[in-house]
Amino acid sequence: MVCGVDIGGTFTDCVLVDEDGRVAYGKALSSPADSFKSGFFGSIESAGDQLGLASGEIYTKMDRLISHGSTVATNIVVERKGAAIGLITTRGFEDTVRTMRGLGRPTGEPPENLLRFAETRKPEPLVPIERTFGVAERIDSDGDVVVALDETAVAEAADALLAAGVETIAIAFLWSVRNDAHERRAREIVNERAPGVFVTISSEISKSVGEYERFVATLINSYVGPVTSTYLHGVQDRLADVGFAGELHIMQCHGGMVPLGLGADRPIFTIGSGPVGGLIGCARVADDLGRRDIIASDMGGTSFDVGIIKDGEPLAADDTLLGKWRYRVPAVEVISIGAGGGSIAWIDELGGGLRVGPQSASSLPGPCCYDRGGEEPTVTDADLILGYIAPEATFGSKGERGGFKPRRDLAEKAIKEKIADPLGLSVTDAALGIVEVANAKMAAALENEIIGRGFDPRDFVLMSYGGAGPFHAAGYAASLGVETIVVPGEAASVWSAFGISQADIRYQYESSVVLIEPFDVGAVRGAFGELEEQARAALSAREDVDEFEFRRFARMRFQWQRHELEMSFPAGEIDAATLEEVKREFVDIYTDRYGEVALLPGAAVEIVSIRLEPAIATGSENLDRLDVAEGEEFVKGTRPVYFERGAGAVEAAVYNGDAMPLGEVVEGPAVIDLAITGIVVPPGTSCERRATGDFVMTMPTAHAEAKETR
Repeated sequence: MVCGVDIGGTFTDCVLVDEDGRVAYGKALSSPADSFKSGFFGSIESAGDQLGLASGEIYTKMDRLISHGSTVATNIVVERKGAAIGLITTRGFEDTVRTMRGLGRPTGEPPENLLRFAETRKPEPLVPIERTFGVAERIDSDGDVVVALDETAVAEAADALLAAGVETIAIAFLWSVRNDAHERRAREIVNERAPGVFVTISSEISKSVGEYERFVATLINSYVGPVTSTYLHGVQDRLADVGFAGELHIMQCHGGMVPLGLGADRPIFTIGSGPVGGLIGCARVADDLGRRDIIASDMGGTSFDVGIIKDGEPLAADDTLLGKWRYRVPAVEVISIGAGGGSIAWIDELGGGLRVGPQSASSLPGPCCYDRGGEEPTVTDADLILGYIAPEATFGSKGERGGFKPRRDLAEKAIKEKIADPLGLSVTDAALGIVEVANAKMAAALENEIIGRGFDPRDFVLMSYGGAGPFHAAGYAASLGVETIVVPGEAASVWSAFGISQADIRYQYESSVVLIEPFDVGAVRGAFGELEEQARAALSAREDVDEFEFRRFARMRFQWQRHELEMSFPAGEIDAATLEEVKREFVDIYTDRYGEVALLPGAAVEIVSIRLEPAIATGSENLDRLDVAEGEEFVKGTRPVYFERGAGAVEAAVYNGDAMPLGEVVEGPAVIDLAITGIVVPPGTSCERRATGDFVMTMPTAHAEAKETR
């Protein structure tokens, strides 16, 4: 078996895939109180129950285990609970991160805060100035040494930081992307003076030009390193205790996974890896859908995550934003906002308007209807009142970390007291208002990402997953003009864990270069050739690797412009025709995103960095995601469901999605109940179950046209 685990803000999800391709899943409340471990193992054992395996059997049958760990690293930064950190940098650049390119105040702020300039602040630095040491050294932009490294100053800085009680040291020098000799030597000195301290050098984290983004990435890696490393090794140790003989693999934000040793040293790459798993899952089934252009949308308990699959591959991110920090590492583009099932509804004291999120009830206490002490109304509470969630539904899989029933009375009480009465609304209209605000926020995030990328959403199919996503999919897709929504079968609520289970092992080798057209074919080949030599040397040490595939990428821009795009090189030998093809695609995509007015007549195209991914395919073959429940009734009856404020309830048909026959088409208004989620089918919309087990909704305009054709 293979296993994927996705630790979210509210639930921890697990997917097990056995040797026949059968997919089983489990869901348990996340457990930050014990470093997420009980949620982690609880979700695995819940998935094992579906396969009829006792907890002792599960771990001995696994070939490998994959854990992304992103919530751990992300929470450390957001909650400011990282290790005591010190920084050694080039003298004169001690304030690079504090300056923040002058954009520190608005960075990461929601739109409603951008006009409140006086109320916005730069974040507290990850490393205080008193623990920042500048040392004499200088390498120029060509990689030549201009000023030798002052090794004595490095040793003195290490001694001072050790005396100050730091647990981790970041080393970031100017232009180390061209020549990392000074950083590597500084690390040797620090390791000699401060053995046992977690050390990060910037040239191993980011090869991108731009010292601010690179310095931030280095600091974040150092900041989260000790805690994340301890957590991951602790999970590995416990896995060994329960019979797992393989190696823990860590999901990465670039879409692949790496062995524990490498992942623990570079924990910054685990940030955002859970949502990236969802995109990998979408790409994995693109051919099954017959659509290679997909909008991936994941509404979980805490956040709403958006990504794009174009031509069957997830798009790469230009930068990554975490809180108010912006950095650049190889990553798949995922945009996240605070709009999940656990997002708290509240009234703005200044404007009196209804707001939803970004604050979340998380796993503890959770939404009020969980009956775990929550008192603030959430989106999930509204969904229950509106009839979207079945009264007999179960949150999470069975066991002490899930398997509890919703309490409508608690949801009604919270919404009445906190939202309905202050606004003079009925409880159901207040609940509809909460859902409308959440849907509007999610629709805006979709529009910003898709249209901002230069794409027309009508050219895409929308995949909706996550525990809360299918309840809201039609609502947040309505304004986009999308015709088709796909809910990926029974595994929709654990889809990111499914994607993690199917991810390849991928290593990353990156180099900063200066290559300007007309491109020298030999120079481009040589640059990639150097990375290939490094990759082959590393992979030769793995006894379990028989074959792998090289994937090549280049960051390109018009010379002297800041906007860069990462382009994929086709497989095979690089020649003049290859370079011309890549350049042509770059210009086309650049035009789509920024418009023809952004093109500079006669401007040369420049390659500023290259990246090589050796990929080892490890996904399951002959996946069987279809599981039609036998012996269960498909038609459940009806229940009151609310779709519009002031319109009252509609007696909507209710179906058991697990027992829905293949080829069956349901007409809205209806609700399709699934084991851990459900699909709301509004009036005028239809939903069909395909042979893959996926549920495909056709939106009103397209649905009407299809009926006319029939």
